[in-house]
Amino acid sequence: MIKKSTLKKIRRGIKYPVLIFFIKTFVRIIRFLPRKTALCFFEGVGKVAFLVVRKRRKKTIQNLTTAFGETKTADEIRSIAKQVFVNLAFCFSDYLHTIRYSSREQFSKLIDFEGVEHLEEAYNAGKGVLCMTGHVSLWEFSAIMPPVLGFETSALSKKIANPKINELIVECRQRRGMKNISRGNAYQQLIEVLNRGECLIIMTDQDAATKGVFVEFFGKPAYTPIGIARLALDTEAAIVPMFTIRKADKRYCFKIFPRLPLIRTGNLENDLLENTKVHSKIYEEIIGEHPEQWVWMHERWKTTP
Repeated sequence: MIKKSTLKKIRRGIKYPVLIFFIKTFVRIIRFLPRKTALCFFEGVGKVAFLVVRKRRKKTIQNLTTAFGETKTADEIRSIAKQVFVNLAFCFSDYLHTIRYSSREQFSKLIDFEGVEHLEEAYNAGKGVLCMTGHVSLWEFSAIMPPVLGFETSALSKKIANPKINELIVECRQRRGMKNISRGNAYQQLIEVLNRGECLIIMTDQDAATKGVFVEFFGKPAYTPIGIARLALDTEAAIVPMFTIRKADKRYCFKIFPRLPLIRTGNLENDLLENTKVHSKIYEEIIGEHPEQWVWMHERWKTTP
């Protein structure tokens, strides 16, 4: 009799290749569709997802109410929540549509670049750059733009549960020049990247199972990773915020902001807290300007004091 564990391995051996085949076929179809046609299709997908995925819709509306309940009506919040789902669908469409893009010239077909001089200045200082970005609009573009622009870049990311899909995503990033670092006992690797003077992509706008502190986020204490603050204090690397924002004409703007000042008083615990407050405030400002472009279905206030 075949053991259950053996049967499970056999099923995986069949399921994963079939899944990858269908994914690659779907990507090819989207790539060769006109972008306008693909966006129209995915707009419908986003609207249907908003109606069908009840749990995520409820969480999105709940979190938007926490953030904007005092300034927006229930109808306005529901409208933003629907736009959140449509925006994610747009982003997925454009991610697939550009999956073979690797140069600035190619990406310029749908992305405008703003503030590149801020990244150049920080990079040329030679102490490394913490590219502070978040899950705003098409955040994968935010992660890959520094290497596309010619800067040596690594990124800290969490592995996706399905190993084959994870391999596809990592392969796509590496094709654009990014070096991938998986989460989990990777701190020394991150230090080495910065000490070599490279860019490091890092996102701290979500509640994650890592060291953090509670800071205000839309008026409510939110558990926020201290990774950016800690790395900057340990290495003197520059902190440069950067985000990809979808514009009204459905193009994107990859906007790089000036380097942030680093608070250093000698009190490590206080410095980690105060710097993380600054970072959280920047996330809040960007998300507040474009609320429909953030992942409000995320359990941002899951961890409580």
